[in-house]
Order: sequence, then C-alpha cells, then structure tokens
Amino acid sequence: MKRHGSSLAMTIAASALLACAVPATAQGDMSFDVNVTLSKKAAAKLAAEKEGIVVFVDYYGDPKRSAERHANEIGQIDLEQQNDEVAIPGTGGHAHISGAKIDTKRLDWLAGPPKVNVNVASARKSSSDNLLGCDFIDGQLSAVQRKPVTLHCALIEENYDTELKP
Repeated sequence: MKRHGSSLAMTIAASALLACAVPATAQGDMSFDVNVTLSKKAAAKLAAEKEGIVVFVDYYGDPKRSAERHANEIGQIDLEQQNDEVAIPGTGGHAHISGAKIDTKRLDWLAGPPKVNVNVASARKSSSDNLLGCDFIDGQLSAVQRKPVTLHCALIEENYDTELKP
C-alpha cells in the first residue's frame, strides 16, 4: 500500500514539474504588450482632430500537414474567428493584448509556434482615411511576449520608414 501512495505522489509531483516546463503559449497565455509612440506632427494632428488609435492584432501559424484543410486562403491557420482590436487614446501609450479570443484548440493544428501580426492605425473618427504610418510586428509570439514592444508612428505624409519589430 505504501508503495502505491508514494508512487502516486511522485507521479503527481512529476506532472506538476512538467506543467511548469510547458511554454506559456501551450498553457494558454497569448497576451503581450505594446507601446505606441508618435512623432510631434502626428501627436499634434491627432490632438487637433480628437482622433484615437487602434492596434490591430492577428494571431496565426503554419499548419501541420494533417491540418492543412483548416488553413485560410494564404495557407495559414487563423487562431481566432475575428482579429483583435484594442483602442488607445490619440496620444499613444500602452496597449495590452489579452489574446482572449484565441481558439486554443487550433494550437494543435500548428506545425510550429504561434505567430502574431500587429498593425497600428488612426481610429478613423475624424476621417475615413488612416492618418498614420507605423512600425509593425510580424513574427513569433514568444519574441513579442519577452518585453513590451515599442511601435513608432508618424503621419503618412511624413514618409516615415516603418520597421518590422521586435
């Protein structure tokens, strides 16, 4: 009897240790943070127009061979039914992306790690056109989760050379 008890305890302890060793994304943590900064001209224009900013987020990945039938028109697995959008003030600042809309069952369809694409635009309150050209993110989620990523924005007319981050 004593053997079974200690054997069970060891199994539980080993399972707990393995659970701690699993990457955050496998446990369901798909969140990350970005900071949006603005050029002086962009800050002035957004303030004058009482304009906001929207951070657009798309989680995706490359399909396993057995899951290719679930891939979208460009051959990727969408991890959410609808892309995430986070509104922040027109002054820029912090945006927390929770990843709450992720269908975690779809993670099993991926051949590799989950990826994320992030774009920033004006909220189109004052104009039907986007006013901003911004840095963007397109790559492995784990790289973006390490620390908040700063995305700089300028007015499109400033011809700012946007950068792929992180």
